[in-house]
Amino acid sequence: MPLKFLFLFTVLLITHRVVVAQSKAYHPLAKQFDSVSRYQQWAADIPGYVVAITTRDQVIYERSAGVVSTITHQTVNRFSDFHMASVSKPFAATAILQLCDQGKLHIDSTLVSYLPYFSMKDPRYKAITLYHILTHSSGIPDVTNYEWDKPQTDDQSAIRYAGSFTGTDLDFTPGTEFRYSNAAYDILAAVIYQVTGLTFEAYVKQHILQPIGMSASSFLLSNTVKTNFTQPHEIDSKLALSPAAIYPYNRIHAPSSTLHSNLNDLVNWARLFLQEGSLSATTILKKATWQKMITPQRLVDDRYQVCLSWFESLIEGRKVYFHSGGDIGYRTFVGFCPAENIAVILMGNNDLFDGATAGFMYFQTLFTGKTPAMPLKPAQLEWRKHILNGGLAKVKKVYARMKAERPIRYDTGGSSVLELASLLFGRDHRRTATDVLLWGASLYPQDGSWYGHLGDIHTVWKQNDKARQYYQKAILLMSGEQRIQAENKMKALITNK
Repeated sequence: MPLKFLFLFTVLLITHRVVVAQSKAYHPLAKQFDSVSRYQQWAADIPGYVVAITTRDQVIYERSAGVVSTITHQTVNRFSDFHMASVSKPFAATAILQLCDQGKLHIDSTLVSYLPYFSMKDPRYKAITLYHILTHSSGIPDVTNYEWDKPQTDDQSAIRYAGSFTGTDLDFTPGTEFRYSNAAYDILAAVIYQVTGLTFEAYVKQHILQPIGMSASSFLLSNTVKTNFTQPHEIDSKLALSPAAIYPYNRIHAPSSTLHSNLNDLVNWARLFLQEGSLSATTILKKATWQKMITPQRLVDDRYQVCLSWFESLIEGRKVYFHSGGDIGYRTFVGFCPAENIAVILMGNNDLFDGATAGFMYFQTLFTGKTPAMPLKPAQLEWRKHILNGGLAKVKKVYARMKAERPIRYDTGGSSVLELASLLFGRDHRRTATDVLLWGASLYPQDGSWYGHLGDIHTVWKQNDKARQYYQKAILLMSGEQRIQAENKMKALITNK
């Protein structure tokens, strides 16, 4: 994306109001950072977005733009409280490693040596170590239902959760694979309680948050300052971006998910890791433990390696350590590069973007001195604003205008059309979802998958006659495995008639 185009986004329109950004710039690349920030917020329709870039001793860039809620329109700032989601995990790992430094835990000891009551259906669970949990190699299956709608909030919730795996099988033999597991991290709360007598939230507050000056941060929702509270946002039944009906909090998931923090506090957290485990005169981790925490332990894929909770990625040849987070209505990121003495923190209060991708763009800008190429905005995020009021005819006009724009700003491909249909289907706009899929079929007449999707949604709606008609059309255009799947769906409809 040409830099001259990025500077066009000097304001952000949210719910038809102009929201003035608060920006502090102390770096020659401040204009490029502004371009990245503005573009990301526009491209993902983020109501409130905050970002800071810091060295060991100085914030070199900071920007807060947008609102804590599309209802109240209160503006975000460096003290706005965000649910941090999986950015919580390095705090849990730091607590475990701090206790290892004190000789109260040993990273290679088994989980059952600390929690004798922990058990699973699969007898291999007895081999799970704290190391396996910190490196996502325990084999404990991930959470399938966070139960945000019925949260547990009492001090015994962590103990109950650790004892709830008796009927659960392992996904694999501990230590043999990488598979991300929030559930495994959540069991660490019970470990910390067992060896310290403190709840996870109390331990982290006393031994990590308060010593490094993160006074406004907490893993307990009840401790957050409501005047600075942001709201999570989702696309609602009318396809508008609105505060989510459910807030992502459940105390059984504290180690993996429930940190609440702000930009001001998280600057100190990032500096702690730029300063090798100490902040000013306060040591949280021994230097050797800090080094071990950011040493890669297992290859995740061709982009990432997992360390002890942190992930490592190479960006422009530099090693960056990071963790991103995502839950209902939030995306977050903290990353740092000790070799270059730089860290990036960002948060946004919707779930329409990827925190790691967003954070990496600032590192790319820092390391190259140039604004990186920006991904196109998913067109369905604009089409959703028109489809229910203006109908498909209006969307087609917007689509034509997008296609004609130069430079291109929107991804108008088949995936965006399909995502629009998915938004409609998920909110039970049946007729309109059908019309959008038929539009997709007209745009890509040789692609039978559109009719396959139409067959699928009509099957869900128990409109089997229409489903069969669509599957028949799909089969005529399909080949190979795709055709076999459509034929099997057809047979199932006939069998269940």
